[in-house]
Amino acid sequence: MISKKKTIKKTSKNTDKKSSELGLKKRATKKKISKKTSKKVLKSDKHVPAGFLGFLVRSWHSMDLGASRWLWLAVTVVILDQWTKSLIMDRFDEFDSVTLLPVLDFMRIHNTGAAFSFLSDASGWQRWMFTGLGIGASTVICVWLIKLPSRGQALLAVSLAFIMGGALGNVIDRILWGHVVDFIRVHYQEWFFPVFNIADSAITLGAVLLILDTLLNRES
Repeated sequence: MISKKKTIKKTSKNTDKKSSELGLKKRATKKKISKKTSKKVLKSDKHVPAGFLGFLVRSWHSMDLGASRWLWLAVTVVILDQWTKSLIMDRFDEFDSVTLLPVLDFMRIHNTGAAFSFLSDASGWQRWMFTGLGIGASTVICVWLIKLPSRGQALLAVSLAFIMGGALGNVIDRILWGHVVDFIRVHYQEWFFPVFNIADSAITLGAVLLILDTLLNRES
C-alpha cells in the first residue's frame, strides 16, 4: 500500500511538472509571436509619415475602399493627357500640323464637342452639358470602384479607371478653355478619322475592356 501511494505521488508530481513546462512553453511562444508582430508593426510604421499625414495614411489603409486603389490609373491618364496637350499648345497654333507617319499627323484642333468631334458644330450649350456629364460619370465610377471588391475584378476596375481618367481629362479642357484640344489625326489617302487626344483614347480603351469583361463574365 505504501509503495502504491509513493508511485501515485511520483506520477502526480511528474504530471504537474509536465503541465507546468507546457504552460511555460506556451507562454514563451506567445511572447515570441507578440514580439514578431510588434516588430512587423514597427517596420510598417517606419514607412508611414508622422503627424497628420501619417494619420491620413493609416486611416486610408484601415478603411474598406474596395477597388479604389485603381484610381492611380485614372490620375495617370489625366496627367498624361494634360501634359501632351500642353506640349501641343506650346508648339502649335490651331490647325498647324506635322506629319509623323504616312498615316499619322499631329494637328492642333479645338473641339467644342465630345470625343471624336461629336456635336462639335452645336451652338455652345454642349460645353456645359458635356462638362456635367463628365463630372457625373466620374463620380459614379469612383463610387463604383469603392463598391467593387478589392480583388477578383481587376479587368472591370481597370476599364472604369481608364474611362474616368479620359472623362476628367476632357472636363479640365472644357472648364479651362471652353473646348477640348485634339491633336492626333489618323488618315489613309483621302480618308480622315476625326482628330482625337489621349483622353479619347483612354475612354475608347476603357469601353473595349468593359465589353470584354462583360463577355468573359457571361462565359463564366
